[in-house]
Amino acid sequence: MSGERQRQTVAASVSQRADNAEGQRGRAGGARARIRRHAERARDAQAAEAILRAGRVAHVAFSDGSGQPYVLPFTYAYEDGCLYLHGARASRTVRLLRAGTPVCVEVTLLDGLVASRAAKSHSMNYRSVVVFGTADAVADEAVKRAIFERMTARYFPDRRAGRDYTPARAGELRAVELLAVRVEELSAKVRSGPPLGPHDAEDEAVGSRFVVLLPGVDV
Repeated sequence: MSGERQRQTVAASVSQRADNAEGQRGRAGGARARIRRHAERARDAQAAEAILRAGRVAHVAFSDGSGQPYVLPFTYAYEDGCLYLHGARASRTVRLLRAGTPVCVEVTLLDGLVASRAAKSHSMNYRSVVVFGTADAVADEAVKRAIFERMTARYFPDRRAGRDYTPARAGELRAVELLAVRVEELSAKVRSGPPLGPHDAEDEAVGSRFVVLLPGVDV
């Protein structure tokens, strides 16, 4: 494929994903994703997307059809309403997701450990997102290559294919499945600030309170 045709193919795919994303961004807080406990900590779809772009580890949960649940950590990329995962084509996880098995994906950034004067009020400061959707395989080789290269740059911002590492060969791309999880529903939840125990605001109260800052640690 010529360089110009490849750029046109990638641009068309990105445009289509962007159109799809506009329809997905309003799906925050659907029936599956509604936040019931501490609803005041819920955030909108734009905040959820910012968390997905900042995270580094996605925990991917699914069932194999027999009722046995699984959850596995993945590196990932998020673009335009799709969350991209990859793995060996023959793996059980990839085969199940490729077949349309419903999937739940969770990303959490840990921002602090919150110590309270009361045992029950110890907590954490965090930003988290839960996504519900289904996956499709990305078949177009040019699109697949472009997404993988952007995913690599996301984890290694200063590295570029052809300059810092040898680009993937066609056979290597075919050996790995790239899955696009279309966001059907998502929710974001954030806690920040000090401990909120019954005596944490009292300077003379027994015990101690503090926050250990851990800005953006993936968990």
